Amino acid sequence: MKNMLKNLFTTRHAQPPSQEVLPEERLAAQSEIQSLRLEIEVRDSSIIMLSQEVERLRERQERLTNETASARFEALLIELAGPASQILTQADLLENQKKPVQARDVISVARRAVRAFERHGMKFENQPGDKIIYDPTRHTPIGDTVPQPGHPVTVRFAGVTYQGKMLYKTIVE
Repeated sequence: MKNMLKNLFTTRHAQPPSQEVLPEERLAAQSEIQSLRLEIEVRDSSIIMLSQEVERLRERQERLTNETASARFEALLIELAGPASQILTQADLLENQKKPVQARDVISVARRAVRAFERHGMKFENQPGDKIIYDPTRHTPIGDTVPQPGHPVTVRFAGVTYQGKMLYKTIVE
């Protein structure tokens, strides 16, 4: 009886023939699994390398953009340095040394500064004295009355734009 119970509990149930895995099939499956694991590792490594390359390119692009902006700004400052120095000298002559300063000299220096701004993309819209049609989105009235949109006005101070953005509205009367 003891043997019978032992055999009952230790007897292995045979797998149906269709589910038996042959050693060569098992080896092929293990080989396929290993191959797929290697492919996944290679893919993961590629993803990491590509992510790092994208980050390097992004940082390079940011650095180049900053360098370009800095170079453009520096070029503007270089062009404005001379006129700014001359204005300060003229102010010193007039205010501290009590020497006369010629208006045409001041205007000449100011025009050099305006041309420098224009070379760097700033646009001056309308000139003082111009007769234009009032547009409240682009003009600021001076004086007690506000003109109606579409009515004629006279420019007193030029408006300033940069890359299509209004920096300073034209002052009109």
